[in-house]
Amino acid sequence: MVKYANSKTVENELIAEGMSNIFDVTYDEMIEKLDSKKSVVIVERKVEKEKVDELKKWMVDNKITAGINIDEDSKRYYPYGELASNLIGFCGTDNSGQTGLEERWNTVLTGRVGKIVTTTDVKGRAISDQDEQFVASENGSNLYLTIDTKIQAIAEKNLEKAMFENSTAKTGNVIIMNPQTGDILAMASYPDYNLNNPQDYLKTGYTEEDWKNLEPSDKSANLLELWKNRNVTGTYEPGSTFKLLVAAIGLEEGIVDTDSPGVFNCTGSYHVVDTDIACWRWYLPHNYQSLREALENSCNPAFMQLGIKIGAKTLYKYFDAFELFNKVGNDIAKAYNGQFYDLNKIAKVELATTSFGQRIEISPLQLISAVSALCNDGILVKPKIVKQIENTDTGSIEVVETEKIRQVVSRETADNIKSMMLSVVTDGTGKNARIDGYSIGGKSGTSEPRKGKEKEGYVASFIAISPIENTQVVILVTINGLAESANHQGGQVAAPVAHDILKEVLPYLNVASSATSENSLDIEDNIEFVPDVKDMTLNDAISTLQMLGFTVVSKSTGDANALLVTEQMPKAKVSVEKGSIVCLYTSEDTEKVKVQVPNIKGKNMIEARKILKQNNLNINIEGDTGIVVSQDPTYETEVEQGSIIDVVIKQELKDAQ
Repeated sequence: MVKYANSKTVENELIAEGMSNIFDVTYDEMIEKLDSKKSVVIVERKVEKEKVDELKKWMVDNKITAGINIDEDSKRYYPYGELASNLIGFCGTDNSGQTGLEERWNTVLTGRVGKIVTTTDVKGRAISDQDEQFVASENGSNLYLTIDTKIQAIAEKNLEKAMFENSTAKTGNVIIMNPQTGDILAMASYPDYNLNNPQDYLKTGYTEEDWKNLEPSDKSANLLELWKNRNVTGTYEPGSTFKLLVAAIGLEEGIVDTDSPGVFNCTGSYHVVDTDIACWRWYLPHNYQSLREALENSCNPAFMQLGIKIGAKTLYKYFDAFELFNKVGNDIAKAYNGQFYDLNKIAKVELATTSFGQRIEISPLQLISAVSALCNDGILVKPKIVKQIENTDTGSIEVVETEKIRQVVSRETADNIKSMMLSVVTDGTGKNARIDGYSIGGKSGTSEPRKGKEKEGYVASFIAISPIENTQVVILVTINGLAESANHQGGQVAAPVAHDILKEVLPYLNVASSATSENSLDIEDNIEFVPDVKDMTLNDAISTLQMLGFTVVSKSTGDANALLVTEQMPKAKVSVEKGSIVCLYTSEDTEKVKVQVPNIKGKNMIEARKILKQNNLNINIEGDTGIVVSQDPTYETEVEQGSIIDVVIKQELKDAQ
């Protein structure tokens, strides 16, 4: 800190000229400081060492030996500048955290000053030193974050690119999270700012001239808005991404299953009480659909029908279990509660719109946390930003463990949701998130502004997961403030951003890709859903399956053009490898064919696949390279022909050389 004490021995003009040449202060501002009646004026705080050296040389050159004081000070310096700025936050002139993690963890980062505690009389004099206690000073601790700087940079780069490509957009957010540990790998906001210069108004979008004309209160409001971490402090209407949670509740409560055909009917709108609420594709209704198809189509009427069947009380019970009514991420920034209708006042119209994510608000962190539970066997974990805390005095390290909150839904329900998210990307509105060699699941969302707030614009969002089995990454992209006249659909605007980010992040995290595995095919080309061929003639069923690349097994010998298919294995809509076996039965077949499961442990992927196919069995593989370490059902179990055998493949461990 540089201070000047008024002195008759030094001319004010000389001081003003010197200070204005060295520091970020004009000659006139310096003269005004020097002409004040204060005995001491502060010229500059948090001065860089180079500037101090320059000042000392100037004082020597001008033979100034008194009046200018250089006091010891400290300054927080941010080597990454803008990276994760809205997340990290910055300190004020007193080194106290003002925003973000700097504010939320200020006490831990700052430490404490040493002091003596004693008893005094009314005049402040010590009564006795017998109860005097010395409290030692403590240095601040170091925080190690779960953020990966490489992944953070990838997220910010692609978010900024999306903002420029969608010129009407106002703000954007990206969160990347490990659903099993709760670790937040990246948390990006746009616009961002330079942590070493948080007062830079140009980031707010104002020109220099317009900024000068703003009132001080407006300047402060704009800067506060710039510094926000909207992933935590902001809420938004999640739109159709919210359907994942409603679908999970419906499955868990046994109200619906994934693939029962025609359980929902879309006529282009849904009549609730005295209101017709339109589907986004009102001009071309989806007609009768299963739950999987409704999610693929992102059909609003289907989810209104499902939400009303579930009922508000049950929905709210699960919303509470997903932590949607609580502050999620309060250790990151000042978190907000989700905004929902009062349960005691919610009517059918409000229940219907809630069921497809409209007219409710949650934070992006709340949504990704809830969806992460569906990727973690139904277990909700607390989002984690701090990995460990280091005591700089002792060197001891406190590791922040993963905190499991509760089991919200069953593993079966969670697996069904992931299966349907895969369908959304392969066959539905999430096709722009596909990545060669990786299994990607997702769900798009588009939220329209409330009536009277059209200027706020649309929100396009997309949530993606990868891989489907043993999910390691969940990503949520939200692009806010899009104009109605511009492209504003989540599948068109946000899904490509998720694609571009995951395309870099997945290889960086060493997530196995089938594109680089000699033993497996490209996942996008290798996965197929078994069609429903029941009630078809045997001939038509065989033609349909063979056209999709399946191998058909049937022992029926009658007229294939007359016999109708009564059963099939695997069942319809099950995802299997292309080329898998489908066994067909007709009324001519009195019993199903059973086989014993062969022993494939120790075999590689190619051998295991070949042996099972020879026995008219199918394979579902977890892992990419190595040998089979487990199989389910186990060796010699009797199963129906066409059944799927789950196998786990891992690298063979070799003795160290």
